[in-house]
Amino acid sequence: MGFSEAIKVGLNKFFTPTGRASRSEFWWYALFLYIIGGVIGWFGGRLMFHGMEQVWLGIIFEVLNAVLFVSLVCATIRRLHDTGRSGLYAILYVPLVITWIILVVLCCFPSEKGSNKYGPEPK
Repeated sequence: MGFSEAIKVGLNKFFTPTGRASRSEFWWYALFLYIIGGVIGWFGGRLMFHGMEQVWLGIIFEVLNAVLFVSLVCATIRRLHDTGRSGLYAILYVPLVITWIILVVLCCFPSEKGSNKYGPEPK
């Protein structure tokens, strides 16, 4: 799956933690979210520190960033489902470096062949 197709699928399943996501779909979509989140965070930070009249815009940008984070968690849950693991592993999104490393490693595992209890194999 390519970058644009992964973005389309990810945006169609923006808040959907059910189902499965292939490795390419997950990593391309995660890259897209990190880029968009970085841009939003940068603009939000610049607006919040520019002046008091701009603080509300900065807050809006940070709320948008939080929404993107929820979408990333949903995509991570779908990716974990694809490897045959419970989506509860996504709880590892706590701010500890070692747990982030564990989560990245779990998302790198290959897909289970055929259907599993979370759905059919993604294309």
